[in-house]
Amino acid sequence: MYTLQALLASIADQSFQAIQKLRGSYHFPRFELSFIKMQGSAGANPASIAAVKIPLQDSKIPENFLHTAERKLAVADFLIRRFRDGIARFARQNRGKDGSGSFNTIALSQKMLIRDSVLFDDDAVYLRFMISLPAKGQGGSVFDAEQAWIMLSQELVAMVDASFFYQHYDEQTRALFQQFVDVQKNRAEIIRFMQWHDLIAFIANDAKLPRQSGVDDRPAMDEPVKAFQSPSSLQITIPLPDGCSITGMGIKQGITCITGGGYHGKSTLMQAILAGVYAHIPGDGREYVVTREDAFFIRAEEGRSIRHVDISPFIGDLPNGLKTVCFSSDNASGSTSQAANIVEAIESGSRLLLFDEDTCATNFLLRDELIKKILDATQEPIKPLYSMLRSLWKKHQISMIFVVGGLGYFLQKADTCLLMDNYRCDDITAKVRDRLGGIAEEDTPNFDFAVSRRLSADNFDPAYTNQRLNKTLPKRIKDLRNAPRQLEYGMDLINLDAVVQIAEAPQMLTIGYCLLTLQTKLKQSGKPETIRFWIDWLEGEINKHGLAVLKPDYPGTLSMPRKYELAAAINRIRSLRIFQQ
Repeated sequence: MYTLQALLASIADQSFQAIQKLRGSYHFPRFELSFIKMQGSAGANPASIAAVKIPLQDSKIPENFLHTAERKLAVADFLIRRFRDGIARFARQNRGKDGSGSFNTIALSQKMLIRDSVLFDDDAVYLRFMISLPAKGQGGSVFDAEQAWIMLSQELVAMVDASFFYQHYDEQTRALFQQFVDVQKNRAEIIRFMQWHDLIAFIANDAKLPRQSGVDDRPAMDEPVKAFQSPSSLQITIPLPDGCSITGMGIKQGITCITGGGYHGKSTLMQAILAGVYAHIPGDGREYVVTREDAFFIRAEEGRSIRHVDISPFIGDLPNGLKTVCFSSDNASGSTSQAANIVEAIESGSRLLLFDEDTCATNFLLRDELIKKILDATQEPIKPLYSMLRSLWKKHQISMIFVVGGLGYFLQKADTCLLMDNYRCDDITAKVRDRLGGIAEEDTPNFDFAVSRRLSADNFDPAYTNQRLNKTLPKRIKDLRNAPRQLEYGMDLINLDAVVQIAEAPQMLTIGYCLLTLQTKLKQSGKPETIRFWIDWLEGEINKHGLAVLKPDYPGTLSMPRKYELAAAINRIRSLRIFQQ
């Protein structure tokens, strides 16, 4: 600690660049501080990266909190949020020029995700955070050592003491910490039960599903929220390890339709199911909404790029002579994009697809009797999804959940029909069968989804050339601050605005480093492999070794996406090259 104080004094009032001399580790009474990445300009974005190391025996975190990977994830999530709260409590912030003199963490969603900001080894816990050291003088060109010492010796010490030492927690904080661990522990048990009983989703009774807004994922607070209650016919009780149990609605494999009037909660239920692939923090309201991990939302996506996708199961040859067995487009239509989204999701390993009619291409979903009288079948290349729902389920075991408000035809094909009535969920399956007759089966060809595209070795070039400046950078991986689902990678802008299961912006940055890692492996590989092969391989490497295998420029800034979102990013790269025999 005093070594750091002396070093700060030695570079006081020097050029801000002198902070590079701080790189290294320093011992404080209860922790070790390390500077990992140093930025040379005040208020730079991203900021410098630092880390604190706290011995586990000193932190007194209960040993049973660290027994499983799920519990460790809960502990890591709790600690980064506790540290973030500590910044708000103890740090002055923005004390220097250009917003310098601040602490920060990566952006956090309502989800508990694997991140590289909190790590464990056998003896210690590590937290990486962003720090912008303070600058003063004209243009922020001078290092303010006095304020830096206040930040590190007073504010950081207070933040670490409040965040990492269990013995310093009050009873309320300890109870909250226990809730984080319990969510992960119970969720793991729910997932095991779902796998054993062929369930694709579970929504616990008393869950609070509505959100504040379409851009704010926190629970709605402005008006009374009706808690979810399962219909009795679908209600199940799941035993938990501590002898307790949890009760709610279980949705079985097959075809499920959610219907109801406008503003009655059907899309709210769908959004909760979509989010259920992740664990949620205590107080979110969706802690025990759990969805099978391969669920993927399918929508129309006009204007997207498609590369050599076989969409012929859904769309026949087009009038301009374009073949759809190997379809490419730089500006896909609503129907061709939705067909490609389905095929790509299946190709990546998903067997649970979710649809909301509001975001679908209507002509892709259904052809009604009136349009059939006007358009001859030979004039319409689209084979509506409705005509093959049962075949996709029975022949390929692809479960689907639909939100329908105006397309009652889909109820004819559903194994389970749910009605949302003023946010109350009713099972109307028997009523639908009574009024519409038995499930409408179909006999469609057994389409082959087993053939997958293989990636060429020359994919994912990260180099960027600025034409105006005639300058080439060897690598550009940049998430966009005002567009949290877009990523600049090399010369490509990867737009995942339609991939709604991206939970937080740091996942986009992680996708960029995933692509960079895959680029290296593709060059080393002796033969072309499928997208599924590569995303499975990389998922396995990260599960074994952590996000460090991606070698990010700024450690501590990543959060893990699912492999399905990585596949979606790959498929939306306009420069994507598919191996052609």
